[in-house]
Amino acid sequence: MSAAVRTGGGTGDRLRIAYVYDALYPLHRGGAERRYQELATRMSARHEVHYVTWRSWRESLPPELEGVVLHGVGAAPGFFGADGRRTVHEAAAFAARMVPTLLRQRFDVIDCAATPYVPLYAAWLASRLTRTPLVVTWHEFWGPFWTDYLPDRPVLASVARRIEAGCRTFGTRRVAVSPFTARRLTQVGGGGSPVEVIGNGISLSDIDSAQPDPEPSDIVFVGRLIADKKVDHLLEAVALLVGDRPHLRCSIVGDGPERAALESLARGLHIERNVRFTGPIAGSAVFGALKSSAMLALPSVREGFGITVVEAQACGAVPVVARSPLSAAPDLVRDGVDGVVCEPTPRALAAALGDLLAAPERRAAMRERAREAAAEREWRVVADRMEGIYKSAVTRRPQIARIRRADADA
Repeated sequence: MSAAVRTGGGTGDRLRIAYVYDALYPLHRGGAERRYQELATRMSARHEVHYVTWRSWRESLPPELEGVVLHGVGAAPGFFGADGRRTVHEAAAFAARMVPTLLRQRFDVIDCAATPYVPLYAAWLASRLTRTPLVVTWHEFWGPFWTDYLPDRPVLASVARRIEAGCRTFGTRRVAVSPFTARRLTQVGGGGSPVEVIGNGISLSDIDSAQPDPEPSDIVFVGRLIADKKVDHLLEAVALLVGDRPHLRCSIVGDGPERAALESLARGLHIERNVRFTGPIAGSAVFGALKSSAMLALPSVREGFGITVVEAQACGAVPVVARSPLSAAPDLVRDGVDGVVCEPTPRALAAALGDLLAAPERRAAMRERAREAAAEREWRVVADRMEGIYKSAVTRRPQIARIRRADADA
């Protein structure tokens, strides 16, 4: 049974919106978690907002979700296995636990993340049984990448690919957080509602109020330390640069299963004096790290959006992003205008970073253009667009919405 907790605020008089995702910001940090936290709190000013998730908080509730009703459906099992990958057990357990809450509550619209897929199947079933409009938010669509992700487990890769494809058309409305993901969704075939692209955003007020880190860096990386982020490529690039720049400073912000191996690699490359591993840091401190850095390096080969790129642009750190057929991050950068896109190799990354280090005037011009680009991605704008999606989903079934509201008022 879920434990519902209201974190503050009052009941809205328009829509009852439910966000369904197994992770909760700031207890978990990632682009999807941040998106749902921002949308939920902003929507709660005009609507009654619920968040169905694992009960990952203990005694104190996350202040970042003020005004939102939290439905904790139980204690979460481990999200990641020994290999650093999400476990099927966690996704299946969440799917089973969340269904009673969706069936019992009378929501006007449900917004469910497409990944992990098993909970989406459960949300789709609950939406059909309750005749509730379902909005599906796609942060990534892997398709053939499953074979590369699970090279030693071809049967599991094939099953995962089929499960992903099977839920591709779910939803009264479908939203992709990037043109990249929208293209991948539609390339595998037709069917389903049109795909609307509504990206992630930033809070310029939070960024403007953040203080720069007292330890400046030439290069910073921000993200989870997993294999797909290719931080090893960044360390190898730093090793190529320090010969001509012995005082080069690089900060690695984040944590994850690859951290010990990356620290060992830094020592093996003899750059431990040039590289600082900060571990995980809080939101405003992340902005401070970006503000005190000349450049952001994102060598990742897989990104559903790449929110750090936009945050770096707003903070004045010129992003250098690796090109990859599985990453949406290069779409956020106008190469040579407000950032740089390079090939996904340590040598190419070193060349791009080195060129910018040697050209402070060029870097300053790109920083100004990057700030202008970031200003167009305020969370307020994202929330307004998503509100339109929710309203359009509900108006497709106006009679059901009227019955639901009448029952709630009775």
